[in-house]
Amino acid sequence: MMLNFHTHNKSKGFSLLELMIAMVLGLLLVAGAITMFISNKRIYTEQESMSRLQENARFAIDILLRDIRMAGYSGCSSDMGNVVDHVEGASDDDSLLNFSNAVEGSESRAAWEPSDSTESVGATMWPNTDGISVRYLQDLGLDVGTPYMPTASGALHISTNSGLAQGEVIAVADCDSADIFSIANANPDSGTLTHGTGANNAGPKNATKDFQKKYLGDASVVKFVSRRYIIGTGASGQPALFRYQYAKDGEDSDGDGNTTEFLYVGQELIEGVENMQLLYGEDTSGDKIADTYVDAANVSGWDNVVAVRLALLIRTINESFTTDTATYTLLGGTGNGGYTVANPGDNRRRRIFTTTIQIRNRST
Repeated sequence: MMLNFHTHNKSKGFSLLELMIAMVLGLLLVAGAITMFISNKRIYTEQESMSRLQENARFAIDILLRDIRMAGYSGCSSDMGNVVDHVEGASDDDSLLNFSNAVEGSESRAAWEPSDSTESVGATMWPNTDGISVRYLQDLGLDVGTPYMPTASGALHISTNSGLAQGEVIAVADCDSADIFSIANANPDSGTLTHGTGANNAGPKNATKDFQKKYLGDASVVKFVSRRYIIGTGASGQPALFRYQYAKDGEDSDGDGNTTEFLYVGQELIEGVENMQLLYGEDTSGDKIADTYVDAANVSGWDNVVAVRLALLIRTINESFTTDTATYTLLGGTGNGGYTVANPGDNRRRRIFTTTIQIRNRST
């Protein structure tokens, strides 16, 4: 007897309705995941952009604060009248090497006050922005050693490995006076510094050689610092904080093939600094405290400036946000010595940072 077994396939496929429900649920899960990813990415981008903005602000204020505080410092002597600048051209009021103008300001791209210099202003600066120049002597930890200067025109001797170079502008100072000069000899790192008036292919030459006196062991060799800060157009096309100063030119800016000479060179420091406004605190009562704050065009006596009020408008680099329609008022706004930026219209975020800086050499 033969038995026949018939196998019945009891499994069934998805119905069209079930398949559609599954697809909808799957799409909802995928959409939720994508939405969460986009939201997290937006939050990360915003946090990163704002963190970078805050860091740029901190860096910019730190640089400006350090230099403005030191303006006019001439060593342990506080009498700038006893500082003689021997560098050729330094006697010109508009020279960056003129130490007598310890603080200068440019109001909305105008010529520098009080020198009337037009260097680094005009089209170089962003419209409606201010600039500031400072000059001071910076300690290098280098004392004058033996043999001491035999005459006021003699060589200075300091420790070797000083890091100084031919053409660099420095000064020798004690508590009574200071003399600023350009290093004339080719190997100052040997410990000998000369200040002759001959041609100097590494930097500005000296107009005069004789110092005010012979400097002895109580004197120090210090660096002459002269810097200008403006807002200009950076390499990326963004506004940026620039610093101009006499420094070693490593890129042959003047095209003469010499990359070791000291020139007036510019350097982009911080991207995204859109505006800088400055007010100068004048001491009109003689107590070394600012009685009034005015813009550069209205300073009555630059020797009486004892403080600087600074405002920076800094923006994010990326345009990853909603349209910026806010109004930003810097130092009282337009008409009050500051400036007002209304409705920028792009997709960046902005913040204002304000501080008041005391000039130490004039506030003690």
